[in-house]
Amino acid sequence: MGGLLEQKELAAAWPFRVVVTDALGKGANCTLVSRPAPGTPAYQSFKPFGFVSQSEEPIFQWENALVLHSQYTLICPTTAKPPLGQIAGLMLDANTVRLPPEVESGLAQLFDTLEANGSRVTWGGTQAHLDLATARMELFATKFEYSASFHIFIAALRGGSSLRSAETNAFGRPTEELEKEAAAIVDSNKWPSGPVSGRPLNPKRDFGEHAISDAEIQVYLADAKLPGDPKGARVAFQAAIDAGGTTAPLGYEGLAQIALLEDADTTKYLDAAAQAGSRSAPVYFASAEDLPTERLIALLKKAETLNPRWAEPVFRQAQETEDKGEREALIKKATEINPRETKYWIELAKAQIANGHAAVAQGSWLRAEESAATEKGRDEIHQMRMDNETARLDAAEKARRDERNAARRADEQAQQSEADRIKAAEAKANAALDAEAGGKAPTEVVPWNQVVPKKELRGQLIRVECVGKTARLRVKDTHNRESTLLLRNPSDSGLNCGDQKPTVPVTVTYSAQPDEAMRIDGTVLTLETRSSR
Repeated sequence: MGGLLEQKELAAAWPFRVVVTDALGKGANCTLVSRPAPGTPAYQSFKPFGFVSQSEEPIFQWENALVLHSQYTLICPTTAKPPLGQIAGLMLDANTVRLPPEVESGLAQLFDTLEANGSRVTWGGTQAHLDLATARMELFATKFEYSASFHIFIAALRGGSSLRSAETNAFGRPTEELEKEAAAIVDSNKWPSGPVSGRPLNPKRDFGEHAISDAEIQVYLADAKLPGDPKGARVAFQAAIDAGGTTAPLGYEGLAQIALLEDADTTKYLDAAAQAGSRSAPVYFASAEDLPTERLIALLKKAETLNPRWAEPVFRQAQETEDKGEREALIKKATEINPRETKYWIELAKAQIANGHAAVAQGSWLRAEESAATEKGRDEIHQMRMDNETARLDAAEKARRDERNAARRADEQAQQSEADRIKAAEAKANAALDAEAGGKAPTEVVPWNQVVPKKELRGQLIRVECVGKTARLRVKDTHNRESTLLLRNPSDSGLNCGDQKPTVPVTVTYSAQPDEAMRIDGTVLTLETRSSR
């Protein structure tokens, strides 16, 4: 799988422990400690189990695997073949982004066919699940023309390509032809097989002998019997505690599992496991709940140290910090550890938006969609992204509007402050003038327009002399006396320049303030034309 994923070292999120024994009965199948499959009667009555969260809607069998004692546990009869397909699925979960479901199921079935005869390793052949997804993977893995490009096909899928695009780009054949070949395998029921190369075995690394106590073995067998036989499991867990040493923490962890199944308090068992020197990251993660922040963070960091490939302690730290920058950095680290966890990408996008990184957040939203296991989940996240973007744009517009209003208010305040300063200066100057004059300013001030007398003139308008934007009106009164008056806005009067023939009867109110330079007797205040009789 390392060559297929183009990764030198592969590791699961949790180590595997395979116990080969007939203690639970003989047969051809191994028991993977897991929760019941969705849709089964046992799943309906299933209680919380394990301290590591799992997929809410698992679509593959391996996604039901439980982490007990910080490991995956398989109990295999001596004649059974390990479930390589499930192990391959767990390795895919831990080492690559989510691939199309038909690819992941097909790859798991392909790896389930691995056979080793001495140094010769093959894969392919008749499958347990005879479907198109399996046939497609066997075709690409075993046919000479395609096998050399199989890793390119997987790399394209990991980069976000669709199944059809990855097929065409990797194998250089129209996708219709490739799909037709795969369908022919299903129809003919002739499943191809072929050799596969792998890394050389390292005897020291791969076949080292390690002693393990009977009490520890009994703990793992008890794990496999939970939750069906909690009484028998309790005996095994207590025996591990009594044995002391490295098995004691396992016993306390087991009793905590039973307490969890019985909806009882797990605190005393988790604390005892930690005091006994537990190396299980979930023990410290579960113990951190409801503790003061400083102690909680310390336990989460302990869990992170014990298993750096488990993202949940990192994500949980992000939820506790009040530093926005640190929160974003921690969530980003969680996505790097586990890029398949949709909630990490959603929270990262929200954190990036909160920190003003809206452009980067769009990429996180897209990764959230890609990480969803189902089409329904992808649609929900897409709608969430659209709603969030609308809210972001509305908030940005409100911020701009508030900024404009704040600038306007600041300008108005500045203008008012300047006006107040000018008034204060005027008052100070007037006070100084009053002091120099030896008295105070008069309390009653007569407006200038009340000093100049107003007069009314009734007569005949005989001539309009237009001068720039003003005009001089020559009016004869009833005593045949002629007056010349200044009209400041002649365009509003409707009068024509020149002699008025016939003359126009008018009533004029004017300020009687002659101006010899302009040769006028006053300035028109109101002008009313009267109809001729």
